[in-house]
Amino acid sequence: MTFTLKTGSFEGMRSLNQSSVLNLIRLREPISRAEIAKITKLTRPTVGDIVSNLVEQNLVIEKESNSSKQGGRRPIMLSINYKARYIIGVYAAAEIIRVSLTTMDGHIVYNLSKELETLPSKEDFITLIKESIYSVLENSKADKSLIIGIGFAMHGLVNPDKGLAIFSPHLHLENMPIKEILEQEFHLPVTLENDVRALAMAESWFGQGKGVSDFICISVGRGIGSGIVMNSEIYKSSFHTAGEIGHTVLDVNGPMCECGNNGCLEAYASEAAILKKVHKGLDSAEDSILKEWVKADRSNLSIELIFKAAEKGDPLASLIVEQSAKSLGLATANLINILKPSKIILEGRIFEQGDLVISCVKEMAGKYTIRSLEEEVDIVCSALGKKGMILGAVSVVVKKMFEAGGLNT
Repeated sequence: MTFTLKTGSFEGMRSLNQSSVLNLIRLREPISRAEIAKITKLTRPTVGDIVSNLVEQNLVIEKESNSSKQGGRRPIMLSINYKARYIIGVYAAAEIIRVSLTTMDGHIVYNLSKELETLPSKEDFITLIKESIYSVLENSKADKSLIIGIGFAMHGLVNPDKGLAIFSPHLHLENMPIKEILEQEFHLPVTLENDVRALAMAESWFGQGKGVSDFICISVGRGIGSGIVMNSEIYKSSFHTAGEIGHTVLDVNGPMCECGNNGCLEAYASEAAILKKVHKGLDSAEDSILKEWVKADRSNLSIELIFKAAEKGDPLASLIVEQSAKSLGLATANLINILKPSKIILEGRIFEQGDLVISCVKEMAGKYTIRSLEEEVDIVCSALGKKGMILGAVSVVVKKMFEAGGLNT
């Protein structure tokens, strides 16, 4: 479906020249009209017309420079007005639905989170998403004409071109035409993307990947996935399934994964796998302080509690955390050997529980990667925190906004 966005959204932004000028201002701000003309090779009158249009739409701010060349007139410098438009970001996972309204620079204006106690049916899932978006629109009191689109970060296999959620193994849902459904409901352009690929895009725009042309983002939660950035673009493959590192097999005779195969990385190192192994180990672990902490109620067991026990030297917790970290380290080493990124960005609660996992991942990656003396791969933790996935949903819209053709989806 093609949308012609009305005045107040992004009228006129389908022009290649306008998109190029707006993106150049973003990259070089503050920048003058003369500098834009020099870099783009456009004539000064053309640049003047484009900039006037952007200023009129309140997308670009003019400010006189503090200095001038050779004592002449101070040039007027241009910057993006990131508060001029809004974006709705949606993140859908098995345990939570998040919907946020943000400005163009990712600042969250209003946020709504709904925890899922049971897995919804397809119909209930769609209803929940719609209700959450309506709630954000109503409570934020945002001018809908200033909303440029909805970004949707979805767990599992998705086809961004068709806006189709193909299969979500944790939600047990498949073949949902998210884009079509939400565009019909809200009359706004909708962009769908896999959650970890969207996270990698968020890192590229707002986080540790800013200014980095090639990096890999590895996300560990209930599942494990990766987003691959090559030449400043998200790599998806022809089938839109690239990055499923969680389903690379470590041992064909290993534990069963939720995908149906045996021995996947996800079955060894995800949060769900760690919790499952500790639950099982507690039955025979007489000396584990976790038994005292959870007492008779195993539902109190959490990732945070397991890592706290590991830091105190608990044998069971320490062993399982170390095994999971080594599995992640080997997977990271393999990714580095194959793709040779300049940076690895790690995201997830297990990387926020002290240095236990990150140090092991770095050690394993250093030991099992083959590299020349000139190669140095930086391994860091994401600084986006819980906002990462929702900012990923936002960033897929932001990226389209600055692409040639704007949001003509």
